[in-house]
Amino acid sequence: MTDPSVIDISHWQGYPNFEEVAASGVLGVILKATEGTSYVDPNRRQNYVNATKVGLKCCCYFWLKPGDGAAQARFFLDTIDPVPGERVVIDYEEEGCTLDTLKDAIAELIDYDSHLQITVYSGHLLKEQLGDERDEYLAENTDLWLAQYTTGTPSWPKGTYPQWSLWQYSDQGRVPGVDGDCDLDRYNGPDKELLVWLSPRGATPEPTPEPDEGVVEINITTPDNVLVRVTINGERV
Repeated sequence: MTDPSVIDISHWQGYPNFEEVAASGVLGVILKATEGTSYVDPNRRQNYVNATKVGLKCCCYFWLKPGDGAAQARFFLDTIDPVPGERVVIDYEEEGCTLDTLKDAIAELIDYDSHLQITVYSGHLLKEQLGDERDEYLAENTDLWLAQYTTGTPSWPKGTYPQWSLWQYSDQGRVPGVDGDCDLDRYNGPDKELLVWLSPRGATPEPTPEPDEGVVEINITTPDNVLVRVTINGERV
């Protein structure tokens, strides 16, 4: 598994060199699209195009603010126009947000396309609000992208989410191709499962390309009276 396997960015990271990002081993990028009901990240569209062009898997998130969760979800959907089954993320971390606001946003995403894959990104806010209780609605309709900056074992609301899917373990990481700090994320599984997780539901992600065939050069110098016999992969040449 690559570490980090995913980075998440917004306009604060400008326009990364995604060829260098991909060459470093990163497999996916999650991009900020909107915030509230009026802000659109100005770099998201071009960064999405540039990242997918070099083979990185991408999806988008919106920052949820206190208030009308459904309206914020509609604004996000109108902005990104997701394909059927696409993964979409709700950034749930602003103080003042409630579980009702979050669930209203989720319901709007489900009404738009019942096959959308919905992930909730959160750290202490969701953990404090859920505690050890199980929230059936969240458990049945979402998975968890955990935010917790620690070198040890993270903690999360296990009553609702037996496991996290993605873990943002640093907000001060460095990745080739990205100027300055960016968030680093680790997927809870092998890379091939991550590619499926980032892809629209039912899509078959393209396999990782096989490495180019290598060329092995062998130079042998012997006296004229020595017979040289060479065997390659069991066959004499």
